[in-house]
Parts: sequence; C-alpha cells; structure tokens
Amino acid sequence: MTVTQKIIGIFLFAIVTAILYLWGLKKSATQAQDLERILLSKCAQKVMCAMKQKPLMDQKGIAEQITGMKAGLFWSRQRIQVNNPQEFAKKVIAYMLEQQLLEDAGGLRYRRKQ
Repeated sequence: MTVTQKIIGIFLFAIVTAILYLWGLKKSATQAQDLERILLSKCAQKVMCAMKQKPLMDQKGIAEQITGMKAGLFWSRQRIQVNNPQEFAKKVIAYMLEQQLLEDAGGLRYRRKQ
C-alpha cells in the first residue's frame, strides 16, 4: 500500500464520518417535530378505531380516547406522551380535519369522513 493510497483512504474515511455526523445532527434537530407527528398519527388511528363503535364524537370523547398515548422513535430513547388530553385533543382534531379523516357534524361534534 503506497502513501498515496493511505492518504486517499484517510480522506474518504473523514468524508464518510462528516456525512454521518451531519445526518445525526439533522435527525436530532427535527426529533421533536417527528415525535409530535408520530403521536398525532397514533392518536388519530386510535380515534378512528373508536369511531367504528361510536360514530359521533366531541372533543371530550376524543380526549378520553387519547389519554396516556405514547410515541417514540426506534433509534432514540426519547418518548413523548399525552399529558394534557384536552389540549392535545384540539391538535388531534385539527390534524384529522386537515388529513380529511373527520368531518364536522355540527355542534362541535365530529364523524368519520365517508
């Protein structure tokens, strides 16, 4: 192995290390948003399953369904949990309306979108 090959090997190793470091920084910077998005998705899925039994729900009913829900990323120990279901239910409703999973049934009640 010549000196030039060793220098090229060291240079390539440094480039790969820098790329992995930057990727990790980006992942940790967006981790909070990713956790909230995953939690919103899990809560929406649970509400949709509950709406099979009870077709109309209000904010209080949705809050009851999402109480204690948790979410986490498989590569991180950090977790997020619903601590204030009444406040988080507003976010879940907004998310579900935006994703067109729910429709307004009037009187602050919601039903599954057909």
